[in-house]
Amino acid sequence: MTLFDLPQAAAAEADVLVLPLPFEGTTSYGKGTAAGPAAIVEASAHVELWDEELDSDLDELRFHTAEAVVPRNGEPPETYLKRVADAAASLHEYGGLVIGFGGEHSLTPPLVQAAAGREDLAGLTVVQFDAHSDLRDTWHGTPHSHACAMRRVVERGAHVLAIGIRSAERDEFEYGTASGRVRTFFAQQFADEPQAEAELLDALANLKGDVYLTIDIDCLEVALCPGTGTPQPGGLGWWQTLRYLRRLLVENRTLRLIGCDIVETTPQTGTRVNEFVAARLLAKVIGYWRTGAAPGTGFDVG
Repeated sequence: MTLFDLPQAAAAEADVLVLPLPFEGTTSYGKGTAAGPAAIVEASAHVELWDEELDSDLDELRFHTAEAVVPRNGEPPETYLKRVADAAASLHEYGGLVIGFGGEHSLTPPLVQAAAGREDLAGLTVVQFDAHSDLRDTWHGTPHSHACAMRRVVERGAHVLAIGIRSAERDEFEYGTASGRVRTFFAQQFADEPQAEAELLDALANLKGDVYLTIDIDCLEVALCPGTGTPQPGGLGWWQTLRYLRRLLVENRTLRLIGCDIVETTPQTGTRVNEFVAARLLAKVIGYWRTGAAPGTGFDVG
């Protein structure tokens, strides 16, 4: 199957290139993220192609769904993640927007590296929608854990704007603060501090240069993603999340989105909520990106 059940375009002709990544090599609580990509693709066939908010149609774009990067038996995480980086880099050569989806959050560092095209990530901002800060140095004996994803990009020089965080260890917060490159908007701030959302919207509107977007589905309230490895109560609402994405991708005309991922979806028996929400969110990201693309990206508007 292909994303949104649309015709498969050649990679060289595609506006959007999708890379399925069925990986759960370091999950530490709930399992099942390996089944996420296939479930999202299947669910996407039931997403309406017309977006009533944007008055645009997904089938006006050309999509290429790449072959999944499948883990090999006994393959260590670092070897698999190197293959992910190589596969993503090959897709970026075609010039379309590359979206990785998985799969656990340890996928993000190699995807960011491939999108940036360099080891040194100075000058890049990673916008992170997540319940967890993911700033541990190691977790369960590996620096490649899903709990270390943002630490790996920060130590390479990237800035991180984290949205919806509601689970972190003290040393993670202290590391982010000491680095000077992590700004965190905790989910509770949006409930208790009236100015917090205005500050976030202002921060999103003023981002410039290259931006990579990573969405851990557990950023959302658990009713929208009951199937995820480490669910946390108190998450972002649907319309709230779209408001932030719209400010970033539509209303900010000075940044350049260089890549995106959506991770941590775990299908559950008897419900399609998890994978359909992920597919619908993916459709919104693509629609916003297309509508607000900055001059020179091929989708100039206005």
